Amino acid sequence: MPSCEFDTGDLLHLLDAKTDVKSLKEIIPMMGVDLELMDDKVTQVEIFPNRPDMLTIEGFARALKGFMSVELGVKQYELTVSDIKLYVESSVDEIRPAYGAGLALNMDLDDYAVKSIMDMQEKLHLTHGRNRAKVAIGIHDLDKVTPPFTYKAVEPKSISFTPLEMSEPLTLKEILIKHPKGKDYAWTLEGKKKYPLFVDAKGEILSFPPIINGELSKLTENTRNIFLELTGTDQNAVNIALNIVATALADRGAKLKKIRCIRV
Repeated sequence: MPSCEFDTGDLLHLLDAKTDVKSLKEIIPMMGVDLELMDDKVTQVEIFPNRPDMLTIEGFARALKGFMSVELGVKQYELTVSDIKLYVESSVDEIRPAYGAGLALNMDLDDYAVKSIMDMQEKLHLTHGRNRAKVAIGIHDLDKVTPPFTYKAVEPKSISFTPLEMSEPLTLKEILIKHPKGKDYAWTLEGKKKYPLFVDAKGEILSFPPIINGELSKLTENTRNIFLELTGTDQNAVNIALNIVATALADRGAKLKKIRCIRV
């Protein structure tokens, strides 16, 4: 079973201080979850493979609230439609044909939230996403880019951009050779003649899935509005991951909006 490490203070915050560490040590094992460690700083648990929603601290807190009868029934989330569009070109069909997108708006990101988002992304990549091959998640600062967005495939040497945590642009081919994430996940694109990209209306690169996001749209504590994009080889798995990420952000106070995806 996947092992997760959560910040105990953040977990208590998400539970609205309805309990304490001593009580949780008794309650968590009663959920059928293996509690490996819990103190005032860290909570380590093993999660059932069929509950990917509990891989996030927000989903775990949500499950705890239900078990503790704090919030009963299926939680309902308000979802409205935005005027932002995502154009999807047929060039991705033979590479990563599954996709999804959405918006999480009006967020107030603190240290807990930024760390949670990064942890959530990597945990879902490793487990539910089968090491990014089945599902990969891109999370971007919406206010740093310009919609509408396009998901397409291009020649590996035709486009350059500055990948996350680097200061100089590289071609897609160079990223697979020189960037740490490129080296780690180059196998996911083995044998492909073209590579997938998300670009904005100005031609700026948001991400090179499933390898790396662009430095341009990375999250900071000043991020207030988020654009979510997911790609993969299994549409159902992508949909599940999108729901997990979106509801986790909603539990942090985000307002969720749909994006219209248009095939071109």
